[in-house]
Amino acid sequence: MASRLYRQHVKKANEAYDLHMEQRKLKQWELDGEPSDEEVASLIKFINGWATRYPSDPHSQASLKKAYGHVLPRLKLLEGCDIVEARLDSQVANGEMFSKTIQEVFETLAGAGTKHQWTGASKILHVLRPRLFVMWDTAIRGGYAVSESSEDYACLFLPRMQREVREAVGSYIMENNCGPRTAVQELEKRGGGRPITKLLDEYNYCRFTATPRCRFLELWE
Repeated sequence: MASRLYRQHVKKANEAYDLHMEQRKLKQWELDGEPSDEEVASLIKFINGWATRYPSDPHSQASLKKAYGHVLPRLKLLEGCDIVEARLDSQVANGEMFSKTIQEVFETLAGAGTKHQWTGASKILHVLRPRLFVMWDTAIRGGYAVSESSEDYACLFLPRMQREVREAVGSYIMENNCGPRTAVQELEKRGGGRPITKLLDEYNYCRFTATPRCRFLELWE
């Protein structure tokens, strides 16, 4: 229901998300080299379309590229992971804890500019690993009582988001007598074909970020 309300009331943001996710050159971000200046500029322009205010000057773009190159080996350790099945308390291939790897990646990207970009980093990571990372903003952090830090994102916020997603998937399985993969696919289909992490963000937006004037909050009144 929240996802449907989001799509009805935030059409431009929805269209921008679909367009960028379709046009992004993901292969550039998976190479051991750096993505092109055009691709980095496109990513920053996209996240700033959501009032992120990520610096877009050439120095900031270069800093983001350098930071991304630094964390790419760790990001590759998370390849194929998704929010439903990920074991956040387990170890990744290099023996480091899953949550610690996320924390280090998040901290590096958030601190790439002149000041920490906590919201921007979550959006960048969602674009690059959409099935694992959930976006947040100031209002959502307040709603879940977590602070602006990479540790809170990795150790508090993301596990909470995993519990929310697993609850939704579990409910669908109980109501429709199907397996987990089918449940995820059907939930995503109901949400316009977007990854379940994005549907969770839409729920969070409607609950914590949107103003009552939009009548989103009537769901929880």
